[in-house]
Parts: sequence; structure tokens; C-alpha cells
Amino acid sequence: MRILLCNPESKNEILGVLKDLDEEYEILLPAERMKDFDILYVKWKELPFRRGEEEVLSVVDENVIGLFFEAIKNYREKVVVTDLDDLKLALSEIERTGDVSLQTRRFLFLKALAYFLNFQSRILKDLSDLFFIKRWEAFVLERIEEEGSEAIVKQLSQKIPEKKSLDISLAVHFLRYLPHGSCILVKDCTVVYASSKGDLPDVSSGVLGYSGTFSGKKNYDFVVAEDFREDTEGIRLNELDTFEEGMVLLGTAGVLREPVPTDNFTEALSMHPAFDCCAVTKDGYLVAHLVELDKSKIFEKLEHLDLSGTSVAFNFPVEESSRKHLKEKGVARISWIDSRRIWRRC
Repeated sequence: MRILLCNPESKNEILGVLKDLDEEYEILLPAERMKDFDILYVKWKELPFRRGEEEVLSVVDENVIGLFFEAIKNYREKVVVTDLDDLKLALSEIERTGDVSLQTRRFLFLKALAYFLNFQSRILKDLSDLFFIKRWEAFVLERIEEEGSEAIVKQLSQKIPEKKSLDISLAVHFLRYLPHGSCILVKDCTVVYASSKGDLPDVSSGVLGYSGTFSGKKNYDFVVAEDFREDTEGIRLNELDTFEEGMVLLGTAGVLREPVPTDNFTEALSMHPAFDCCAVTKDGYLVAHLVELDKSKIFEKLEHLDLSGTSVAFNFPVEESSRKHLKEKGVARISWIDSRRIWRRC
């Protein structure tokens, strides 16, 4: 069984995985120009912090891209993996049955393709910013307008303006995980107010989600709740057969981020279904809700906030150095979802 590494620096971690296995494996490097491989292990390069034209284009490796597409076109013979956990999954099946199942091969190559599209989207965005040509920068976001946002509300009998359907979708998504009695207000795809105590925001617009029976005055564009007292207008959760259907096309690669259940108020607010997101709360109220295509911008914005005594949650892995820095800024509790889709806290 031959494993081709697109990143030679990955060799040591691969050897650590292989040392206790019974099957014999041979590690190959791209310099050897080997096409006779069984598993392709590819990690796309990190985009440089300084985003000049040469720096951005330097991460485009035509040889690796060629190998990648050769592998996914021939996925029935070649397995494509993009991280160590996926490699372990493939190797465990080989050790157990002598091969990787067809369904696992399909799962791994689709995941690898999604990662590749995400990587290319970020290159597109950086170059669009650099050249001041915005025509194609938001090509995936335009697909939301065409398809994704309408799915969750098309089942309803009442008329929903198209511009509100995406906010309703997001309110429903968050509402599934908020503690009982909480409320959340969504405007323009972002949470602008949230309370674990159910204190309603004093505004007259936006889509309000309420976890429980809503009995207040309808001061909002739409209210989504588990139930309503008397004749208050709104959308009940049980009127919606599926909750995630409208989210599928929201990601930068058109991929739904799997929700990771939690009963924590801050963590629930951070679980944006597609984009990188961070929620900051204090004493049961929202301080900030940061949603970005580029997670580095989230940390840049956090630098300008007073984080003393706050809880901060991320829906993506956070490096230890960043966690340490947030603690130094006075954050009381940090939560993040690691690469295995498990909540970690400190």
C-alpha cells in the first residue's frame, strides 16, 4: 500500500500513525513523480498573512492540483485524504478488511473536494480584494439568493418576503440549540441581540427567535417560536418539517457545517451552519456575533473588544496561542469545536 504525501513535512506524523499497523506501507514524495499510489495525503498550504499578488499565487501548486484531480477522478482505485483523522479512518478499514469501502472512498473524496473549493474561494477573495474586481468575489453567496434561503420557508402557507427568508432560516437554526427561555434577533444573516433570560430587544425590525412560548407584542418583522400565546402571529417550529434544509448552500464551498449539540448559551450562538463564527457573551447577553469567510478577521475584531469577564465560543479549532491570548485579555471561558467535531473548553 503506497501513500503519496504532497507535503513532505507531514512525513513524521504519518510515520507515527503507521508504526503500530500490521499492513506494510510505503511513503512516497512528489519529487519522486510517482503515479502508482493508493492513498493521496494532501494538505493545502496556508494563505500568507501578507496578501500581495506574489504571496497569494505562491500557494498555487500546479503539480499538487494535478495529482489531486487525478486521485478524485479515480477514487475507486485511489483514496484521497486531507487530514490525519481521515487517514486513520482509511487505514483502519484497510487493517480490518484489506481495503477501503466504496462509501468511505466517496465520503473522503467529496470532503477533499470541498476543502479544495474552500481553498480556491479564499484565493479568489484575496485576489478580488487586491485587484478591486468584485464581480466574482461573492459567487457562492449569490447562490444563496437563488436557491438556499427559500427552502426552509417554502413549506409555509403565509407569504414570506425573499429578503427575510435567510434570516428566518438562521433564526430557526440557532433556536434548535438555545436553552429554554432564550431569545435571539437576526438581521442580515447575523445575530444582533440575544438573551439567555428571554429579555426582548427594544427594536421594531429583524427576525426574532424565542425558545419557548412567545407572549410579547409582535414588534419584529417575523417571530419564530416553539409556540405562541393566544392569537400572536408567527412561525411555529412544528410547522417546519426540516430545519437545516435551507442551509445547505450557505458555505464557501456549498457545504453544511455539522451542528455540534450543546446546552451552553454562548456555544449555541456560535454554531453558524456554514461560515466561521465567534459568539461573545457576558452575564447571559450577547456582546458580539462575528461571522467571517476568513477566520483571521474574527481575531482581528476581537482585539477591539473589551473581553473582561466574557464567555467566547468558536465553531472552528482555535490554536493554543490564541486561547492563551484571549485569557490574558480577561476572557472567563473559551469554547471551541476541534477537528473531531467535539467541544473543547478552558
